[in-house]
Amino acid sequence: MEAGCSTSSAWTAADGLVSQVLAPQASRRLPFTHVRAWAVMDSVRMPKDELSVVLSATADGTYSLEQDITEAMQFVDRGQAIGRAMLAGGLLGQSQGTTKEERLQASLAALHDERNRQIGTFPVLFFVGHGEVDVRFDSPLHEDDDEVVTFDAFDKGSVRQQFEHGHRAMQLALALESGDRMRFREVGGGTYCTMPSGKPFHSISFHMGAEGSVSRSFMPGSVPSIARRFAMLNSQSELASTVRLFADMAAFGREPFRAFVSGWTALEILVKKSFKEYESEFYEGLTFPHQPELAQQFLERARASLGKSLNVRDQFLAMSAVLLPQQSTADAQADLDAFLAIKKQRDNIAHGGEFDEPRLPLAELNRLLMKYLAAHADSARLKPLCSGPNLSP
Repeated sequence: MEAGCSTSSAWTAADGLVSQVLAPQASRRLPFTHVRAWAVMDSVRMPKDELSVVLSATADGTYSLEQDITEAMQFVDRGQAIGRAMLAGGLLGQSQGTTKEERLQASLAALHDERNRQIGTFPVLFFVGHGEVDVRFDSPLHEDDDEVVTFDAFDKGSVRQQFEHGHRAMQLALALESGDRMRFREVGGGTYCTMPSGKPFHSISFHMGAEGSVSRSFMPGSVPSIARRFAMLNSQSELASTVRLFADMAAFGREPFRAFVSGWTALEILVKKSFKEYESEFYEGLTFPHQPELAQQFLERARASLGKSLNVRDQFLAMSAVLLPQQSTADAQADLDAFLAIKKQRDNIAHGGEFDEPRLPLAELNRLLMKYLAAHADSARLKPLCSGPNLSP
């Protein structure tokens, strides 16, 4: 529970919640722990007998697939349970006859039940990150043997934001390993600090305020490629828009129209950026070994004449030829046909045409996006072209 309420009237010794009220102090920097969790709604099942698989561990944080996150979330859950207990009891005057621990355990049980219903049998993509944050000590601080609690003591939003791109990059890296459409449903998260004494420091804030899936087993051998692709996607700023749009498309519960628009925009950006990056390599693949000088002159003139007139169809062909030089002509043609069909649907929507939202080609759009994002992520391992493209414009 994160929030915007700055009163401590609900947190009183009469409720049995506080043993000591600390005097306000100056601000200081404290270490924080930030966690986020998403149920992976499609395409992945945990390996048999595996409870946890680490996907990436860097200085910024660790990503893993987890079967059960109850223990890993214990301190964040307790902070949220404190906030819930305050709303349900202290703020509403319903705490008579119960102790602090009884109220917190009831709140924790409700929180766990709610999260378990959201997760079901799906694995959880789990992140834990660390850092330091400026903490204000001007609000009343309440401390007992278990924790320190106050209100709105640090900017949780800025902590959350600094990890956002990494989360999107990891979701995409995980999806690329499957190739199928993958959706992520956030099921938990929060931030707490640690006092020099080792006690958790909870800053309480209050914000008041059915899709089917098919999964397949996760292969432990996939971890190296997920980690490698994550590192690339998380570091390449030119792919930030594509990564962000994929995350929007992959959000669980996203309506089909919005998912389609986000997915198409991500694919179009990828095509244009890939063509710009691989244009020279594409033209080099068209050279003729028996007349290299004349072929070079011809290609330079052809390239200059075409200039910026190549449309997105032509750019898709070039991207396909460079990134997947070994795929068959039939497969390349199938990808082109699918791309043009999706583009036709997008153009129809852009010009105000009618469309059936449940029948938008999300599966085919996702297939193309995953296929060519994976090829782009792996492109450093591809050898330069030695022959022309599979198709002619």
